[in-house]
Amino acid sequence: MAQDLSRLASSEAGDSYALLPVWRRISFQVLLLAAVLGAIVVASQIFQPRFSADAGRLLSLALAPLPLLLWLLVSVWPEFRVARPRRRLTGVAVLSGLTASALGLPLTEDFFRIELWLPLAAVIQRVIGYTLTAGMIDVGLKFLVLRYLIYPGALRMRSDAIAYAFASAVGYSFYLNLAYIWRVDPAPDVAAIVVLSNFAIQLASSLFIALGIVESYFSDAIPLVLPMNLFVAALTTGLIRPTVAGLMSGPLGVTGSADRPLFGLLMLLASLVVTLGIVYFLYSNSERREREAYGRRGVNDGI
Repeated sequence: MAQDLSRLASSEAGDSYALLPVWRRISFQVLLLAAVLGAIVVASQIFQPRFSADAGRLLSLALAPLPLLLWLLVSVWPEFRVARPRRRLTGVAVLSGLTASALGLPLTEDFFRIELWLPLAAVIQRVIGYTLTAGMIDVGLKFLVLRYLIYPGALRMRSDAIAYAFASAVGYSFYLNLAYIWRVDPAPDVAAIVVLSNFAIQLASSLFIALGIVESYFSDAIPLVLPMNLFVAALTTGLIRPTVAGLMSGPLGVTGSADRPLFGLLMLLASLVVTLGIVYFLYSNSERREREAYGRRGVNDGI
């Protein structure tokens, strides 16, 4: 009971050891990243600039670390200026990137080889296929990173789980972006779509992972809550990944040609807004229910 009350007190006091509330920082980073990458896509469609091979490759490669750089500037840097920082943020991001390199991408591309058969399947098969392959792999690896790096010792309040999950999304998507752009050498507008797509997919799944951790650790929910959230996290990959690729080029594969990038851009922006809205609503509702429960306990204890 004392531990629960201390958690509630920390939650009510807000994120006292961070410069800004975690949701504001995440929203700002997502907005800024979407604005920069969206502007590149729109400008490319309007002006249709021509780059030399080297200049185009450099610009595309420069976009790969953009989510990571924004995260370091907006989220990590302020942590060094407070008394009680989240010290494992960089560790979560680095280890997430390493797991994507060592296991995530090799499993999806070399073992399951999903791009050879899933883009040609029916719509329901694509959703199920991406959910059970890329979705489950990404979610499983990121959950293992979070489980062994931050659970439960680094969880002082609910927002910690959100911050660490965001770090895992940034680290994991960084390697996926870099690997794709280095190998395929796409045009800058296509690279912008790929960077935003990988970031949106990993952010969506990571936030649902965080929601499962919050419910299972802070709210003492039933054991099925965490597996259900992990499945929903994997399902976001199954829904977003083939849909964006289909809107962009017809053939539903991330390596397809991007003839209609604006459609993919709109889908990604909608995915980010919907995901942030749903997870924030569920997060706030869970926190409100816990406050009400503790309030009722306090009244009963007084009697």
